Amino acid sequence: MEQELIPTGATTSFSMSFSATPHAVRLARRFTEQRLDRWGIPAGCPAARTVALLVGELAANAVRHGSAPGRGFTLAVSMPARPARDGGEGTEGGAVPLRIEVTDARADRYPVPRPAGGEERESGRGLLLVDAFAAAWGVAAHPAGKTVWCECLLHPAEMAPRM
Repeated sequence: MEQELIPTGATTSFSMSFSATPHAVRLARRFTEQRLDRWGIPAGCPAARTVALLVGELAANAVRHGSAPGRGFTLAVSMPARPARDGGEGTEGGAVPLRIEVTDARADRYPVPRPAGGEERESGRGLLLVDAFAAAWGVAAHPAGKTVWCECLLHPAEMAPRM
């Protein structure tokens, strides 16, 4: 899936590097939730939960399949600087595109989605979740290894605070 949804121009973004550990996956999710809250997407709303799920799956894949000794992963999240619900850019229907990128050290190991089924397995479903919840996803070469990215559309109704 190579369709990119975020137009070039002004974006709000952050990037942070993490060690290649399971604890770092949790930190990446938590940091993303906090940053989204600062951007006006309340923690716990459906949009924030979806983004946290996607960050967790991509980060977990980087730790499990993309790490090299002494090298971690980098998480980057970006979206238009002024979401559509505030009068800025967005897609038709007011949805706001958000892009997640996780860069790891293993250019030789590209992700391959496993077929659905095999419910007895404890792992191997991460990319199926990414495919189900993201509007688009893909892999790009990076000087440090590879970047696995996904984009999702955040609809205004999904960005409302929990009641």
